Amino acid sequence: MSYDRRFATTWQLLLDGICTTMGQLDASEPPIVLSSLPDLPYQRDGREGPAPLSFIQGPPGRNIALAIGLRAARPNTPLVLLMNADSVTLGTNHLIHAARRNIGMTLLLLRSELTQHESNRSIDRAAWSLPPVQAQIEAPTRPLDWVSALDAALVGRANLHQPDELATLLARAVRTPGFCVIGVTTDATLPTGVLSQCEWPEYFQAYREWAAPLRQAAAASASAPAVTPRAGVARCEVRIAGLGGQGVKLAGTVLSEAAGLHDGLWATQRGDYGSATRGGPSMVDVVIGSDPITYPNADHPDVLVLLTQNAADRWAGRSKTGAVVVADPAEVKRLPGGALPVPITALAREHTGKPIAAGMVAVGCVAALTDAVRLDALALSIAANMPKALVQANVAACQAGYAATRAASKEVAHV
Repeated sequence: MSYDRRFATTWQLLLDGICTTMGQLDASEPPIVLSSLPDLPYQRDGREGPAPLSFIQGPPGRNIALAIGLRAARPNTPLVLLMNADSVTLGTNHLIHAARRNIGMTLLLLRSELTQHESNRSIDRAAWSLPPVQAQIEAPTRPLDWVSALDAALVGRANLHQPDELATLLARAVRTPGFCVIGVTTDATLPTGVLSQCEWPEYFQAYREWAAPLRQAAAASASAPAVTPRAGVARCEVRIAGLGGQGVKLAGTVLSEAAGLHDGLWATQRGDYGSATRGGPSMVDVVIGSDPITYPNADHPDVLVLLTQNAADRWAGRSKTGAVVVADPAEVKRLPGGALPVPITALAREHTGKPIAAGMVAVGCVAALTDAVRLDALALSIAANMPKALVQANVAACQAGYAATRAASKEVAHV
């Protein structure tokens, strides 16, 4: 630069350091700079003018969140963030999130003396400060201590009066994989250089390596023959209701994926369940058809499967005229009028030894009552949603529900 650094502004020295860093980097892409500072003056040849590089401007927390997204989308682009050390309190949650996960970016944190006007008026646009009473009972914020405690990849400090050293430290931070923070000061009594380092894999790089087998499996699945869309299947609303621990939610997943991924239909799933993992009410709606589904609720189901008395008391009156209701007589002592009695829980125990397979018996019941989903599609969906060792028994439970429902339907037809 052609100016006298003794009379340079904070902004000018910062950008000088960043530009010098760009010259030291081997990166094919220039860094993206995100700043939470106001538009500070920059002089070139004795005149104020535009800075020699562009930057994104926004609040501290938003800039950190934006940088996280940029790191995911542009893994090879260096990210440099500028913010006042006071204003970092407005982005503390984002800072902790990024540091704890070692997301690749470099923060330049400016001590408050660097963002003071000649009149000693702060130009930190966040204008954060502690009331006197709070200042007496609360320790001052020490962001460098925070990120060191969070095992950030590199934590350092540089003096703005030594911009070449700042540029060297900044270049080292940018080259370091992970979350790096450099405090910038003019206090000559504070130690400078690298204050702490911790070797962790950069988050998104580690995630991509972990997910590589999943992407390969997805690519292999995508190469399989596409399912031919089925026409002529009218909208079919299904509701399965019972208790947590009966596999109701999984039943909705299996049923909707069987129809949507393996049977060439449109399908939606919507669950409703309480906070209790087991024993609380649980219900799932699945809507299936050849046409796109714009409303996912089964407000008036065509097929209603009831696994408990409470479910029957709550939902039996909601089915549409002509709907088919299936109920487990061992659990539903007061069967709704016209309901098909199918020993769902008993079949689940018989084939798997556990009542949680009641949901798989229930989807077999649904397949027996509608052409919207087929047994072979359900078998594929079951295999995709549970461990291999459990597939055979759960497919058998589904088939048992199908057979029992067909048998119950024939008995009712003969009456």
